[in-house]
Amino acid sequence: MDKSTLITKLSLKYGFILAAVSIVISLTLYFINPVMLYTNFALPFIILIIFIALLVFSGISIRKEIGGYWTFGEAFKSFLIIALILAITSVLYNVILMTLIDPDLPAKAAAAIEESQRSMMEKFGMASEQIDEAMAKAGNMQEKLTPTFKNSFTSFGVSIAMYGVLALILAAILKKKAPVVFNTMPEQEA
Repeated sequence: MDKSTLITKLSLKYGFILAAVSIVISLTLYFINPVMLYTNFALPFIILIIFIALLVFSGISIRKEIGGYWTFGEAFKSFLIIALILAITSVLYNVILMTLIDPDLPAKAAAAIEESQRSMMEKFGMASEQIDEAMAKAGNMQEKLTPTFKNSFTSFGVSIAMYGVLALILAAILKKKAPVVFNTMPEQEA
């Protein structure tokens, strides 16, 4: 098997593993509190750090399995394949969660987000007219969370853009050139 095919195969493997981990984390958080992911500001950053660590681990594992060396292009291709799997899985998971499992989740999450934002603005000392104006500018959260084609497509695009930047950074960090060996010893004749 050539190196490119092996990279693709391993990237698919790790992409599906990370997608499964993502779904398990999301379902666990959903069962603990369905709106926690939408109202806890630190949680998305913690999850992002966990996934960056898992992506680094996946990248190092793939690099080891293909011989210990890969170019920037090979690393980027690998991370991009993983990113595509994660983005597609995320969109499908959200559509299934918000249409089949819990169709009321967009309304519950929107109400929780608005309540959280309102209390935060009150803590900053904003007047109620300013809060109402800011909430009106933010738009209808329920419409933004409902899994329509437009929202799903937008979510997919944003995910791919974020994962693409992350893929570029990780590929630059994890690339590793094979050492150059010079044969300076003259060949001996027998």
